[in-house]
Amino acid sequence: MQKIDWFPSILGNILNKNRTMKLSFVLLVFALLNVNANSFSQNTKIDLDIENETVQSVLEKIESKSSYKFFYKSGEINENRKISLKVKNKKVADILEMIFNGQPVIYSMVKNQIVLKRTSDKPKSKDAEENKEKRNIPLAIPVQYTVSGTITDNQGVPIPGANVVEKGTTNGVAADFDGNYSLQVSGPESILVFTSIGFASQEITVGQSTTIDVVMLEDSQALDEVVVVGYGTQKRRDITGSVASVDTEDIADIPMTSIEGGMVGRIPGLDVVASGTGPGASAQLQLRGQRSFTATNDPLIILDGSPYYGTLNDINPYDIESVDVLKDASSTAIYGARGANGVIIITTKRGTTGAPRFIFESYAGPIMAYGTIPYANGPQYAEIAREAYRAIGGYPEGGTSDEYDEIIFDEIEIESLREGGNGLNYQDMLYQHGLQQKHQLTVSGGSDKVKYNFSGNYFKQEGIIPGEVFDRYSIRTNLDFTFSPIFSGGASILLNHSYNKRKSSAALFQAFQSSPLGKLYEDDGTPRFTATADGLLLNPLADFIYDSYRWDNKSWGAVLNVFAEAKITPDLTYRLNLGTNFNLRTIKESAGYYSLARNLGTPTADINNSVDNLLLYESVLTYNKQFNEKHQLTLTAIQGFQSTRVETSGAGVSDLPYEESRYHNLGSATLVNSVSSNLIETDLLSYAGRVFYGYDSKYLLTLSIRADGASQFSPDHKWGYFPSAAFAYRVSSEKFMKGTQNWLDDLKLRLSYGVTGNQGISPYQTQGGVTRSAYSWNEEPGFGYYPTELENRDLKWETTAVYNFGLDFRLFKGRLSGTVDIYNTNTYDLLMYRKLPITSGYDQVLQNVGKTKNKGLELSLNSVNVAGEDFNWQTNLTFFKNNTEIEELYNGKVDDVGNRWFIGEPIEVFYDYKKIGIWQQNESAEAASYGEEPGQIKVLDVDNDGAITDADRMVLGSAQPDFVSNITNTFKYKNFDLSFQTYIRWGGMTAIEAFAPFAKKRYNKLVFDYWTPTNPTNNYPRPNQLYEGSGLYGSTLRYRDASLISLRQISLGYRFPQSLLDKTPFTGLRLYLSGENLAYWTKSELRDFNMKPDLNGSIGDDGTRTISSYPATRTMILGINVQF
Repeated sequence: MQKIDWFPSILGNILNKNRTMKLSFVLLVFALLNVNANSFSQNTKIDLDIENETVQSVLEKIESKSSYKFFYKSGEINENRKISLKVKNKKVADILEMIFNGQPVIYSMVKNQIVLKRTSDKPKSKDAEENKEKRNIPLAIPVQYTVSGTITDNQGVPIPGANVVEKGTTNGVAADFDGNYSLQVSGPESILVFTSIGFASQEITVGQSTTIDVVMLEDSQALDEVVVVGYGTQKRRDITGSVASVDTEDIADIPMTSIEGGMVGRIPGLDVVASGTGPGASAQLQLRGQRSFTATNDPLIILDGSPYYGTLNDINPYDIESVDVLKDASSTAIYGARGANGVIIITTKRGTTGAPRFIFESYAGPIMAYGTIPYANGPQYAEIAREAYRAIGGYPEGGTSDEYDEIIFDEIEIESLREGGNGLNYQDMLYQHGLQQKHQLTVSGGSDKVKYNFSGNYFKQEGIIPGEVFDRYSIRTNLDFTFSPIFSGGASILLNHSYNKRKSSAALFQAFQSSPLGKLYEDDGTPRFTATADGLLLNPLADFIYDSYRWDNKSWGAVLNVFAEAKITPDLTYRLNLGTNFNLRTIKESAGYYSLARNLGTPTADINNSVDNLLLYESVLTYNKQFNEKHQLTLTAIQGFQSTRVETSGAGVSDLPYEESRYHNLGSATLVNSVSSNLIETDLLSYAGRVFYGYDSKYLLTLSIRADGASQFSPDHKWGYFPSAAFAYRVSSEKFMKGTQNWLDDLKLRLSYGVTGNQGISPYQTQGGVTRSAYSWNEEPGFGYYPTELENRDLKWETTAVYNFGLDFRLFKGRLSGTVDIYNTNTYDLLMYRKLPITSGYDQVLQNVGKTKNKGLELSLNSVNVAGEDFNWQTNLTFFKNNTEIEELYNGKVDDVGNRWFIGEPIEVFYDYKKIGIWQQNESAEAASYGEEPGQIKVLDVDNDGAITDADRMVLGSAQPDFVSNITNTFKYKNFDLSFQTYIRWGGMTAIEAFAPFAKKRYNKLVFDYWTPTNPTNNYPRPNQLYEGSGLYGSTLRYRDASLISLRQISLGYRFPQSLLDKTPFTGLRLYLSGENLAYWTKSELRDFNMKPDLNGSIGDDGTRTISSYPATRTMILGINVQF
């Protein structure tokens, strides 16, 4: 049995032994990793045409044409030796053999680093010469070689469990507890691959050696990972603020419809909740809670260096190279006003040097509803209706009565009752299996002068309701040019077109609430428009039968970013960024006579257009200098200008003479309902500066300041100033931590404070507003205007101050790593509409009043649980908890009941009476004192005054969850990979309108255990024909616990081994099967009703948000990824 590395070896840090060690000694350690000139296995091939050039020049050209970097000690090789060389499509290893043929030079490789070293010049002894002669005698080559040795770290400590595998085979072994190994290989040409968790992998050619001892170096790749921050990049080890990243390698094998899906649960503090349902539905992103009433709470999206205000649905997730999320103010302050709610930086893939590389990806699979929402069938509906009449004495108690049935049911329903059966199930008739598919081709490559990455993508979703479709076409091109060692430039171009169409939401409404005793077709097959004789209960399939309703949303977008960069000196760089973000959107709607939306009314049609355009200019000057190997200084100066222009227009008409013209001939309509147009322009002028200083990667300091001038504010308040400071301390580098090196790789503490602003309001608020109104004078109609908003020239920036404390850690040679952040966010001078008394002549005024507070905890953990030759298991855990509170309003610490804003509570709350049960028959006297009777809803008398009044309403809860967590497990066994993601959203409250209508007979209802004299339940009231909705206090039935546990993603894949692909044109081939939202569990009974509490619906008239009635769906797809 192979031994698996369960125990971390002792951490070596050779630099701690000699702090004056020079680069030459470090390079010597690299060189000692192996002593064979063939220690190279990379397949990179390049072309060279060299004529009488120095070795140094040749090595530089190899670096420019590949990803390799050369290291050697000065004087070790003859750099000035001139050679001539002409090769085409040769491996770098073969080229090095040519360059150093006959030279006393050997080389070794660790990843993409090539270390050159001079061989020993000591004179050979006579015995050595004789042995050499003996070795030159031809011998029979054995069938197999046995190679053995010891594997240690750079301090000589054995590495137990290190894996040794003969490359291209399954032949391998694990080192024993003392780091010793022994392996039979095929021959001298065999390549051994040495790997171990926490160390850089190595590849060594066996040659004639029978003993190969290996010194493995710690893999600092995780700490040296480059993270994109505002206007630059930093190594992760040098980050001082709170920055989280989505590892695109981890999600590369997970099919995604949008990058939003890839971020769900993977970024601590980022709450991703679906804001709609059906094909093309987008998600709502909120970072560290809601903090503003009127201004935007959306994080800023930066796409390839430029602000992006389009939908993330238009960005192909497979084009994305990295996603970095800036969370604290020290990280976002460099973006000033735009970064008040956090910043999400998306960087797309760029080209690399080499021949063209193609990747083709394709998948398809069904979208399925979990099941129907369990509304009453025919007999259940009939019994609920009878009970509603019994409650008012209109139907005999117990049993049924044909006589009374003919009174409460119409003739169609009576016919259905006499036929028996369960009646109509409209949902079964309406739902279908949807389809999701994606096809993409990517090509990338380039030379040392030009690099390119091009992709074309087509994505389509067909919903579970016929006629609901989302199509997206996108083309992306990234180009990078190197004009000279000083000048470079590039461009990023994204073109997209999306088309979304759907049926009226009334189809679902009617499917849920129409009588199951209805009839959709006459006996002769003619379709009926109404399901029963009731004119409000329509045929749910009418829109599909008559094709009388259309809704189309077409969007065309273009994002263009270009940059030019000049290296003024080796340490000073100037970069010019120019960008534009253009979007054209047209929404068309037509509702005909037989549409559910018009219900036999005159046909209507509407067209609404919007054109958005953003222009961006930025100049960035960066000075980056390292002094005396320990001092790192980076200075950044920024000047920018951003201009946005949004132009809208629309028209709506009714009484079209020819319905089939739909929205293509608005001028033919008799009535013009609305004509509108609008232009909104905003400008933002900015100046910013940032200083980063690091000493020995141990003490790290970042200071920044930004000044923004926004056109939304009056001249006296136009400018906002946003400073920040962050300090990080690498504790693990201290001498007193030396004793922890056997288990602690890295420990860094972070502390930051910063201020950001928010100007996310409509412009022209400082000028007030008027509204058009119709009037009549002397019996003549006319139009006039009246003031609605009082001007406020004292409007200023909404300001947010953030304190953040965090720590980053890495343990056991990288087996366990993570981050912890604790934050406190205070937002003041809130931009809030204040209602004015009617005597003022105005409705409201926008003012800077009030305060909110967000505080929370964020945790991210990554662990390597098992690391074997064939089997690997890794786990990623995220957790975050945020608490939002209103601290002050415009009237101080006094609640605003009208807007449902309460001191000490979140911004959005559920404010209502509290249901405590159902009045029972033995409580009839007490119920009567409240004007109620047994079987009706019993609510809490908060002030105990013997009457239920508005004063008895209370805050029942909010949509804010107690915490959100995500656990992702990834398994790899040989060529198989398996990953699954468990998403937990615990606590909070949601409202379901479908749970409330539970009184009158007319509408169908969910099947509940309701109260009757013979079934005195305490859950749901007795149906009652007197009430249109749910009877007295029926809204209290809506609220449910929103806790959710979901198997959000599972993916199984198989990569074909290279040995099978060698005779094909393919360099990679993977097949995969994936499922999304395959199963979920809810704390409340929502799962029983096939409803998901994380699907946001609309905000009702009472200001509360309800979940969507669109059924929860799951997706299965089968896909292929081909590389060639």
